[in-house]
Amino acid sequence: MRLTLLIAFLVTVGPTILGSATAQQGPALIVDPRGAIPGSQPPAARAFLINSAILKETRRIFVALPASYEKTGASRRYPVAVVVDGELNLAPVMAVSSQLALTGQIPEMVLIGIENSNRLRDLTPPGLSVSGSTTHEGGDRFLDFIERELLPAVDRQFRGGLPRTFIGHSSGGILATWLAATRSTFLCVLAIDTPVALGDNWIAKRLTARAAAKGPALRYASFEARYGWSAATWSALTRAAPANWLLHREHLVHESHESVVMPAAYLGLRELFADYSMIAAPTSPATRALPYYATLASHFGAAIIPPKKLLNDVYHDLLAEGRANESKAAYELYSRGYGVPADDQAQRARIAALSQRTAPAETIEGLLATPFPPIEAMKPYLGEWEGDLWMGEEETHDGRERLRISVKDGRLVGETINHDASGRELVQRWTYLKMTPGGFTYGFMNGMRPRAVVLFEAKALGEGLRGEQRFGGIGNISPEGEPYPRLHFAFHRSKSGPR
Repeated sequence: MRLTLLIAFLVTVGPTILGSATAQQGPALIVDPRGAIPGSQPPAARAFLINSAILKETRRIFVALPASYEKTGASRRYPVAVVVDGELNLAPVMAVSSQLALTGQIPEMVLIGIENSNRLRDLTPPGLSVSGSTTHEGGDRFLDFIERELLPAVDRQFRGGLPRTFIGHSSGGILATWLAATRSTFLCVLAIDTPVALGDNWIAKRLTARAAAKGPALRYASFEARYGWSAATWSALTRAAPANWLLHREHLVHESHESVVMPAAYLGLRELFADYSMIAAPTSPATRALPYYATLASHFGAAIIPPKKLLNDVYHDLLAEGRANESKAAYELYSRGYGVPADDQAQRARIAALSQRTAPAETIEGLLATPFPPIEAMKPYLGEWEGDLWMGEEETHDGRERLRISVKDGRLVGETINHDASGRELVQRWTYLKMTPGGFTYGFMNGMRPRAVVLFEAKALGEGLRGEQRFGGIGNISPEGEPYPRLHFAFHRSKSGPR
């Protein structure tokens, strides 16, 4: 079932991988011979000009492409984030988004910064007065320009796609909130230090009305230092919001109106894409990870490739588990999304060799699904055991580890107990327990790599237990070709349980 879902995911992201291009034609982005503004844009941001029929002027745009852009083909599309006040705010957004993508918390994105021409006119929605402006400013016309001219050009020229994110600070936050209240082009909206209270909470009332009308899916985050939502207006919004809205509000201490952009961009993007983050994805067994990302397409409006680091980990985990078809599918997705690795031939040879082997009889899923033995069968082992683990031939006996086997609420419970440097007790609950001739095997998922079930095969010797540890659900050979080391252990009973 999981492999079928993964294959369906690959088909979904096939010729138009990761979102669809906007078909609408319009003006093109033309390279600006002046380059970026000195000192305000990192070298990765390129400057362009676009002749807007809607605004009746030429606007300067900055484009920052994701790290994998030059390594991927024409079918690879990227989510797009638009940043207003681009000459000031694109640089901090670039810094945090690249780090967040690197650590697998948000997808790689094409970032678009729009330089100001007439800030008050463009960032003020009609119906609101900001800084003494009229109530007939051009915020809607500016959004029309973004939706009908800028985004189509970005999609055509830079493989832009869904989902869209809009980031605005101060007056830009007002326009961002207006956009969230009146349009559905942008799924994700980040409003930073927004003076929501202007005009008797005019903008807050508009967004709350949109929520009450059960508008289309929206992810809206407000990060605040000096300005923002009141507790009452935010409460009204959250009460009215439909189930498909994600709302987040946070006040950042020790920040000013000017300094808040970078921390808010980091925290806001992380929040808006929290379910995309590899931290949210299931880590074991490896077969669950990619089907999880396939299900996110319905949330984001398009299939988004999983994080690079997660894909790499999942691919190697599936190889270790002996799953040829699944590892091949993961490798193909990695290659399409982030570029073909330099050792492509070697990796394909590994997959081909694996496909010649028989399917593994022992799997992580099977081990984790094994029911615990009856309480009666484990009665001889109930209680606490104290002992040691060591590697190599020389035994160590300092009694630093304990096992506790007990019955809680009518269920058999096994735990491994250690202590940290401060003496605090660290308890690892067993997820595997099975009786064996002359003893039992217990274990749990490894918290590191290799991603496997750590199995301790114990034999009863008088009042003691002795045995070895191995990794279950994967082969015995590491990716480097070396056998995994085995730990030895010995325990003696320190406290008997009920018989």
